[in-house]
Amino acid sequence: MNNKSTRLEPLQLLRGLAAILIMVMHARYETAQITGVSSGIEEASYLLVGVDIFFVLSGFIMVYTTWGKSGFEASKNFMIRRILRIIPIYWFYTFLLLGVALIAPQVLGKAEFIPAEFLKSLFFIPYLNSAGDIQPFLALGWTLNYEMYFYALFALCLLLPVRFSLPALGGYFILSVISDFGGVDHVAAEFYGYSIVLEFFYGCLIGYAFMKGWRLPRSFLYAGFACAGILAAAFVFEQEWQDQISFNLFRTVIPVLLVALLALPKGAEELRAPKSAVLIGDSSYTLYLSHPFAIGAVTQGMMWLGLEQSLPPLLILIITAIACLIGGCIAYILIEKPLLSASKKLVYKKK
Repeated sequence: MNNKSTRLEPLQLLRGLAAILIMVMHARYETAQITGVSSGIEEASYLLVGVDIFFVLSGFIMVYTTWGKSGFEASKNFMIRRILRIIPIYWFYTFLLLGVALIAPQVLGKAEFIPAEFLKSLFFIPYLNSAGDIQPFLALGWTLNYEMYFYALFALCLLLPVRFSLPALGGYFILSVISDFGGVDHVAAEFYGYSIVLEFFYGCLIGYAFMKGWRLPRSFLYAGFACAGILAAAFVFEQEWQDQISFNLFRTVIPVLLVALLALPKGAEELRAPKSAVLIGDSSYTLYLSHPFAIGAVTQGMMWLGLEQSLPPLLILIITAIACLIGGCIAYILIEKPLLSASKKLVYKKK
């Protein structure tokens, strides 16, 4: 079994890649909107695989950080750490969007600010908004609704003896998807009954294999980086999916394969990456939540300067992506890290 303090840099790089894929998908869409030139956004929906990578990684990390622990204290400490990690920065960007919306309501698009729904957004309660989507006020927060759901279930399973926790978690997820919560006609039942929740459990299984010391040959690590590189370059090509089954299979197999190939080969935990690449991985949460603001700022700037028709769409996309990456790293250093530090001091000040 490995020391849990070991930093798994290949997975940090994968976190960064996942955030970049999602950012590129949104940047492509906004570029198409201001230039009037199709960026293939329909075909580029496969970049949503970045979300699936995040979910599988989340399951892995939960097992990795709680290995061998169980009982009330383990469950409580786990949930406190997750709340401190997720909520402060999420609330920051949610209230930032509220501030922007009060100044320029058009930024909300089809959605609208409704106080009751805003409160549901803050506390991760799924609801059907006025646009007909199951999305919170900060639209990207839909993934965090799943994350907090998973954390709550994982914390409950930590109350069980160690040998029962993962089987109980997996059994619950499988039954919830198969039964669709008994066909309950409710937004939350529909939302949490979606098969995407199984991705968390797949990540847990990879984490279990890692902590048990099961290893693949080192050559598999290179295969993992090759797959990641191909995925990173995939947005250049227009990929058409013949049916929804192929699309869903892609979004399930690729994330599981990538996490397994970057975590399980011998020596993966000893690999060290360039600091700049690791920084993008470290800032991936902030990049995920902040990139719509950076995209909006760049596209509005382009239109204000009248450059949206004179610059090639690809150049606009590149400029937007660079702005998002730089902005995400700066926001991570200046906003996320201080917020996390202050939150920890507030919670643990009596200890």
